[in-house]
Amino acid sequence: MSSLEEYRTRIREKDRELLSIINERLSLAHKVAEVKQTQALPTINADAEHATMENLLETAKKLGIHLPFTRRLGELLIEETVKVQDESRARQSKDQLLKDIFETTQRMMAQGARVIRFEIGEPNFPPSSQTIRALTGSFRKQKIMGYGPAAGLPELRETLAEELSTEHNTKIEPEQILITQGARFGIFAAITSFVSQLERVIIPQPAWPAYEECVDFVKGRTIPIDTTLENHWSIDLGTAESELKKGAKMIVVNTPNNPTGKMIEEKEFRELASLAQRYGAIVLSDEVYDKYARSKPTSILEQENDNFVYINSFSKQFGLTGWRIGFLVTTKEKAMSIRRVIQTAVTCVPEFVQRAALVAIRRGRRDAQRNVRTILRKVEITCRELSKINVSFYKPDGAFFVFPRANKPNFDSTKFAKQLLERHRVSISPGLSFGDYPTFFRLAVSIPEFQIPGAIKAIGKAIDEWS
Repeated sequence: MSSLEEYRTRIREKDRELLSIINERLSLAHKVAEVKQTQALPTINADAEHATMENLLETAKKLGIHLPFTRRLGELLIEETVKVQDESRARQSKDQLLKDIFETTQRMMAQGARVIRFEIGEPNFPPSSQTIRALTGSFRKQKIMGYGPAAGLPELRETLAEELSTEHNTKIEPEQILITQGARFGIFAAITSFVSQLERVIIPQPAWPAYEECVDFVKGRTIPIDTTLENHWSIDLGTAESELKKGAKMIVVNTPNNPTGKMIEEKEFRELASLAQRYGAIVLSDEVYDKYARSKPTSILEQENDNFVYINSFSKQFGLTGWRIGFLVTTKEKAMSIRRVIQTAVTCVPEFVQRAALVAIRRGRRDAQRNVRTILRKVEITCRELSKINVSFYKPDGAFFVFPRANKPNFDSTKFAKQLLERHRVSISPGLSFGDYPTFFRLAVSIPEFQIPGAIKAIGKAIDEWS
């Protein structure tokens, strides 16, 4: 009989053999990276990773190896393969591409430059006077300056529940609502609560890049579904179903959409929600621009689907972008999971901000509606001016964005955005920030109305000069 030390010696030999095999595997990963680079293919291929994991699990079953261990090993191998392939590439995130333009604009303005800002997705109206008074009044009340409940103030959640129930002809309970530090954190909290490493998240493109950033954070896999201008930015339901069949954990929808302004039609939304329900995927529905629409948008709250997270915000409606307050609605069970993320990461949204938001809901609607009408009029003016220059675009159904395509050969909107800012002092967001749309750019229409014609004329001139 072998001694304990002999067994340990043999284990160390097998460890060396195992590392030698892993080294061979990583060498193959380098070769894969070379091929991908020559063919301009992305580093991550979610289908290939899925096939790798299935191969490992199938082999583990035959050998009688514990499946959870095999899955953890597979995740490590795939993660290391991605790192190897990334070594030869300098990847810039889509979100960072947006931030680069924003930060460059900020620096130029700090140095005294006057820039017309189409790049920032922020309404340019202030909070109502009632909301400001509610905030300043809060500072005089010491008792509300301490910690609050992680889920949010009961009064605010109750008011939102009543409002949403009436607006969407449904029954929302306060326990389904969580107050978050802006809609972005609500999205982050939902994704980190329910998406694990290598799990697939379907994101129709073009899309706000923060969704993908959150998926990357948990080492999930973004599955893009490209939509086109020619098809009026509609989601192909057949493609969505094909991806859902592969076991997607979540599908993200944004209506009205940032950056296109496309609003998902009721029938399309209903079918998409039904498909997600059939295949067990969570619908993460970002509806922060729902008040910026000429007709009432449909909502996940109106669908027959109990596997959802609804996201909204006070930022766009009430001009509270820097106050960082949003909210989400989901099932009570999911709310408990997301609440743990909020409590762990940020404790709570400051109570004085929540009380000001409560006043905004109760007494600031009239001001908010007037401001929304003003911005929608600016969108109309922007579309009118865009029709005079060499671009193609979809006239938005909602939100305050337009996503035109320059009709120019070899157009690169990333380089164009930098040149436009340097030469004409107009800032825009390049299309690659929102997906594989290098000839498109986004205009966030919240600038003063009198600036729009001149800014669009400058953009048109710069496009004509592009070569």
